[in-house]
Amino acid sequence: MADTPPIIKGGDERLDGPMFGVFRTPQANNVDISSPLGLPVFAEAVEEMKDLDIAYSRNAEEIFDSEKIILADDRLMYDSGKNLNKRGLADVKLPHYVKNVFGSAPEEFYQEINPQLNTDTRLSGINALLSQIGYKCGFSNGYFVFNESTGIQTATGVEAEQQRTIQFVKDVRDKLESCLDGAIYAMSVYADLYGLAPAGNYEVVYDFGDITYSHEADKQQWYSYAVQNRIPFWYYLMKFEGMTEEEAKALVEAAQPKEEPGFFQEE
Repeated sequence: MADTPPIIKGGDERLDGPMFGVFRTPQANNVDISSPLGLPVFAEAVEEMKDLDIAYSRNAEEIFDSEKIILADDRLMYDSGKNLNKRGLADVKLPHYVKNVFGSAPEEFYQEINPQLNTDTRLSGINALLSQIGYKCGFSNGYFVFNESTGIQTATGVEAEQQRTIQFVKDVRDKLESCLDGAIYAMSVYADLYGLAPAGNYEVVYDFGDITYSHEADKQQWYSYAVQNRIPFWYYLMKFEGMTEEEAKALVEAAQPKEEPGFFQEE
């Protein structure tokens, strides 16, 4: 409303930005230039995603329709001693995949139909589409694979083979920081207005960690530091074994060899 007074920060200062934070995707919005939001991550891969849906659906349909079918002459299912001259359906309960038919001769008409699956060919096509979709979404080639395990073994391998993925993750983190900066700024203004916290400057620290971080490799590295006496062993126990500083120091102290009394002790 026109008569509503504007929000003023502590010290009668005007706001520096909106009272909310917005998370934007890294990709610039060239569809709606006036929008403050970025494009969806999958914006450039819409057609490939349609193709993937078709490829996956056809593979599933082929598997569904691949059930074995047996065509058998009706006389093959007659009870022993029954008159074979009387044609008609066999009076037995057959499995659902057995089709009872009239053939020219019972010994000639028994046929199994086993549809051949093109699974390997279809999976190759699906993986090719996944690779294109992943690349257009910002990931490295081969990052997404259908029905296959491709674990990342070392941080060095990540840097060498997944550089595009790492850069995409870093770009998203930057946008997330910007969003959180806006939200924290709004909370700071409200805190000043209503006396919820002491007024003044604040510092925001982000620690997302390294995407290439390996806990086991880091643990082994710090253990070697402790063995080489480059760091106290209690610090290693506290950092990687979940102990408090007091517990770690007490354990190290208890593990120290005790001096045994000698043959010649001073009275």
